[in-house]
Amino acid sequence: MNLYDITHGNYNVRRTLSYPEYPNSKIVFDTEVRAISAKEWSTTITISGTYDGPTDFSAVKDYQVTWTTDGKTLAEKGRATLERASGGSVRSEWSSSIVPKEGRLDKFPRGGETLNVTFSPLKVDGSKMSYEWQGTVKATAATR
Repeated sequence: MNLYDITHGNYNVRRTLSYPEYPNSKIVFDTEVRAISAKEWSTTITISGTYDGPTDFSAVKDYQVTWTTDGKTLAEKGRATLERASGGSVRSEWSSSIVPKEGRLDKFPRGGETLNVTFSPLKVDGSKMSYEWQGTVKATAATR
């Protein structure tokens, strides 16, 4: 089961992103997602906060997300390593609340799911960034 099956592609997300090496940095993404089709979604993102770290990121590795739910909201915890073009890396961590615009998340696996993703190198052209990603989703064992 994937997020599209559960939400029909229509949901809101509030994601808070932090960087352990840059404790004064905290970015909040308020996102509205609307499905155009099963393979194409329209996304509007409002970004606020402060970031005082480097900006020369060229790749993402070690991307992992864990999802759990109470039936109404999908709670997401994630982390990734951002590789820098100049060498070195920056760790990023986030937590999100994902709320479907209609329906509930009762069909979501009771123990949650873990998503591991591999990204292609980031391509930046002016103000546009593109990348490809491939991931695997695995159900987490239910806890009692």
